[in-house]
Amino acid sequence: MGSIVSLTIGGMEIDWGKNNSYINHSKLFQPSDKALLSSHEYNGVVYPHYGYKRTLGQAVPRLRLYGYNEHTVERIYNEHKSYYPGYYPPMDLAFEEFAKVVSKITITPRNSQGEYCDFDLGEFAKEMLEQPEYKELHDALGTSDKDVLTFFENLDPYVQLWLLSTNPENHELPLEWHTGDIVKSGWTTELELFSSWSEAQSFLIITEGSSDTFIIKEAISYLRPDVQDFFKYIDMKEHYPFTGTGNLFNFYQGLAKIGVVNRCLVIFDNDTEGVEKYNKCLAIAAPANLLTTTLPYLIEFSDVEAIGPSGVSKADINGAAVAIECFLDLSYRCSKSPTIRWTNFNKTMEQYQGAMEDKEFYIRQFKHALTHPSGYDFTKLEKLIDHICECCASIAG
Repeated sequence: MGSIVSLTIGGMEIDWGKNNSYINHSKLFQPSDKALLSSHEYNGVVYPHYGYKRTLGQAVPRLRLYGYNEHTVERIYNEHKSYYPGYYPPMDLAFEEFAKVVSKITITPRNSQGEYCDFDLGEFAKEMLEQPEYKELHDALGTSDKDVLTFFENLDPYVQLWLLSTNPENHELPLEWHTGDIVKSGWTTELELFSSWSEAQSFLIITEGSSDTFIIKEAISYLRPDVQDFFKYIDMKEHYPFTGTGNLFNFYQGLAKIGVVNRCLVIFDNDTEGVEKYNKCLAIAAPANLLTTTLPYLIEFSDVEAIGPSGVSKADINGAAVAIECFLDLSYRCSKSPTIRWTNFNKTMEQYQGAMEDKEFYIRQFKHALTHPSGYDFTKLEKLIDHICECCASIAG
């Protein structure tokens, strides 16, 4: 029969392969997800079955960063349908109907036995549609013809996975990648399983300065370790090459001109100078894998005390004075209020540039909180990371 590899949700197979012919699902997992998935006994000997495991809900952020969302799954389905061979019986199920049915499915957990069948073309999809959860889809198709069902067997399994994930009742189900047989039989190694996608699918984060990069990197590592392997950063061991808004803008121009092939997210501060350069970047023709953004606008920044020529007054500092340090907990182990000071006037934007004072103090407090997090408010950093993830997902999609 050979060595079987499969992907299961709640113990139900949704994809399978054999020997060296299989889809590499490492993009959904991390090496730390390795687990004993099941075992079976034969002649008094217990045989373990290893693989990788996390819940479906935990896999959704990775799916999004890999480029799957409500728009891309429809495109993939329709493109697959356009390539459907004419010598097969017609398959007329529209994506809208397919999505409506699958997104309502709630998988009933079942035990994984650790032994998997070897299917001929179309048989795997036929067996899946015979599961009680898929009765409505089976009825919508109106056939069990294996030739018709090869359409679903060859369809990208992440289309179905994404649609199943839109039902919150499936989120706590175990998503398991059963790889033990192909590793044990020598078809691959665990190192090889996780080395085939990371470089091509990762995102290079480029900021105005080393402090920005440090805060983003550490915040993602601390708050979102489940996706931290998607992100790469400029090496900060040497002098940071893009310090300042102008240098970062020039670098973006260069990346756009050479048609950089890596996935890059260039992040400007959400202040007067940053927004000015961000707007200029939008006017530059750039490849789809190069995206620019500013630090996100937050309601927390809409009513902040700032010091200017006329003294202290409340101001909306979004788009005028928001630097990365504004996303830190500015009250952690500190009794004084943060100070925003208006500095030079920007004629192009017709407004003042603002800056936070004592930035290094707040960075030191953040560093302390990484090992002593009790009492530290990560709320704004979580919103920042969500913004970065959404930007990167838009590049992937």
